[in-house]
Amino acid sequence: MQGFLSLILDRTIEGRRSVHLRKGLLLDDVFPTGRMVVVIDSGELEVRCRYGGLANILTAGEAYGIANLFCDEPLPGRLRTRSDVELTLLPKAAVRQLMDRDTGLYHAYCRLVNRKLDFLFSRVELLSIKSNRRRVACYLLSEDEGPLPSRDALADYLAMGRSALFRELGYLESVGAISYSAQDIVVLDRERLKEVADA
Repeated sequence: MQGFLSLILDRTIEGRRSVHLRKGLLLDDVFPTGRMVVVIDSGELEVRCRYGGLANILTAGEAYGIANLFCDEPLPGRLRTRSDVELTLLPKAAVRQLMDRDTGLYHAYCRLVNRKLDFLFSRVELLSIKSNRRRVACYLLSEDEGPLPSRDALADYLAMGRSALFRELGYLESVGAISYSAQDIVVLDRERLKEVADA
C-alpha cells in the first residue's frame, strides 16, 4: 500500500486536511468517512464490522477507504480510534481527479487493490478453519513480518475469546512450537507448528 499512498500524499490535493482525534471516538460521529480516504499518520484505528466485531487494525502508514475509491456507497465497517491518532483526510473525488490526470497512479492503485484482495482471501481462509488450535497455528505460520498485535487484538482477529487463545498458545508452547510472554510470541519450531496446522 505504501507505493500508492506515498504517490498520492506527495501531490497537492484540494480539500486535504489533517485532524487529531482522541482514543475511543467513532469517526462517523466526527466526519463523513464514506467520502474520504483516511490515512493514519500515527496511532491506531479499529475497523469494526457493522455488528461490532473487529475486522482489522490500521496503523501508521495505512489507509481506509481505498478499496471503494470508485464507489459512492460507504464501506459497511465503522472506524474507531484505538489510541489517540493523527489522520490525513483526502476527499475521494479529488483523488480520482488526480488519478485521471496520471495513469501511473492507476497502475499503483491496481497493485494496491490486488494486495488487498490477497489479504482478504487469506483472512477468509484463516477464519474458515473451525479448530481454534489450527487457526492459531496457521496464523503464526503466516505472520513473518513485523510485531504481533496485542493478545486482545489477536483474539479478536482470530475470532476467539482470550481464554481460548491463551489455552491454544499454552498448548503450542507445551509441544515446543512456540514460546510466549505478555509481550511476545516467538516461533521456535516451524515444522512442529506445521504439524499442528495440518492436523
